[in-house]
Amino acid sequence: MIEKIEQQLVGPSKSLAPLFSDESVTDILINGTKSCYVEREGNLEQVVHPLADESALFHFIERLVVPCGRQIDAAAPYIDGRCLDGSRFNIVLAPLAAPGPLISIRKKKRAGAVPLSAFGPSHLVKWIRDQVRSKKNFLISGGTGSGKTTLLSSLLAEMNSSERIVLIEEVIELDSPHPHLVHLEARAPSPEGKGGVPLRALVSTALRIRPDRIIVGECRGPEAFDMLQAMNTGHSGSLGTLHANSARDALRRFESLALLAGLQIPLKVIREWVASQIFGVIHLDRVDGKRCISEVLTVSGLEGEVYRIQPHYERSGLSHCNL
Repeated sequence: MIEKIEQQLVGPSKSLAPLFSDESVTDILINGTKSCYVEREGNLEQVVHPLADESALFHFIERLVVPCGRQIDAAAPYIDGRCLDGSRFNIVLAPLAAPGPLISIRKKKRAGAVPLSAFGPSHLVKWIRDQVRSKKNFLISGGTGSGKTTLLSSLLAEMNSSERIVLIEEVIELDSPHPHLVHLEARAPSPEGKGGVPLRALVSTALRIRPDRIIVGECRGPEAFDMLQAMNTGHSGSLGTLHANSARDALRRFESLALLAGLQIPLKVIREWVASQIFGVIHLDRVDGKRCISEVLTVSGLEGEVYRIQPHYERSGLSHCNL
């Protein structure tokens, strides 16, 4: 992958190459010309700024944006995109960002770089592997940088090679050696508000291309409703990630996202669908820079209008935090 990113890192931006080639670096955060930080093992550390002046900084922005066929300017002062090596970036210009521009890069992880066994004790890993292989539906929750995407990538490697998996993401970030994995990537609208393709449209499209499993890289809007519908029409074994503070919060947040579809469906009905289709929630935390599974619960219907939940696992201390 470093060969691909080197195609973008020419001229002044070539000074960033060591940060991309350093496998201990997971994130690169450039704060205008003021400072630059990287994340290593869950901790931020300041490094020598690789782009010393605004000219070099805007040259690097141009090298990032042009291959995406997008533009960033006063009319569209922020952008999400993907580097040639698959790394994900976000750029925010001044005056929205101070000091601007801000560039955040989440480096693409190597496929298979983190085995499933790194996320928890052996008995839990075996249980998760068995449930995923038997096509149970799971939500994967956690905060930013807690390891949701990494865990999802590891779970993809556990799926039967004969299954057709459709992976839907806003910006393609996941990588997997699975032989029948196909990607669908959302598209932001133009500055004129045209041509956008949201995640929700892609979930509907996925149903028409004969998937065995539908995987949503991150649920953050009404696509949660369409994901529920897909689960309810025979596409078991689906997975999705979302931001939440706990496994229980993930269920409430997922139902709230489903309500954003605006179809005037009562909360009780949405909750019944969630309770009948979501088998469990795997929640990850980052503790002292270590990422691991902190909580797993299963759902077995409703009691009145409250989820009937069975805690399956809860981490104690820093045990089994290996990432």
